[in-house]
Amino acid sequence: MPPDRAVGAVGCGEGVSGGFRFLPHTADIRFEAWGSTREECVAQAARALVAAFAEGCAAQPEHTSPDYTNTVEFHGTDEQLLLAVLDEIIYLLDAEGTVPLHLNVRPRPTGLALDLTSVALTRVEVTGAAPKAVALHGLHLTSDDQGWYCAATIDV
Repeated sequence: MPPDRAVGAVGCGEGVSGGFRFLPHTADIRFEAWGSTREECVAQAARALVAAFAEGCAAQPEHTSPDYTNTVEFHGTDEQLLLAVLDEIIYLLDAEGTVPLHLNVRPRPTGLALDLTSVALTRVEVTGAAPKAVALHGLHLTSDDQGWYCAATIDV
């Protein structure tokens, strides 16, 4: 768990109790995220992933219609759920050329649901290298009496 979670919290869509921050890494992207619930923590990790390569969250005015809206359900352990959400964003970027503008993570009986409202990559400002994969080393999602915390390294 990071000391002083609120210090250095960044990210669009940041909640009162959630956020994310990037950590130094020699070649890839490393971040940690936190939230009061598992779903908020996973959503903050997804926002960190997008913020690592695109100015997506505020790129379009509210009245702009999305190019893509989808809900995907995932089942598994906490780490499997975190991996699945991050992998889904990378897959959609690579295969469909879309970037989430807004996302929501909801609890499901055996996992979670990811709601994505996305636009074409060409409609956002690209600010970094495109993510290629989630590294399994150092990937974790845990909770304690202060909430949920996760960390991930993304290969670029």
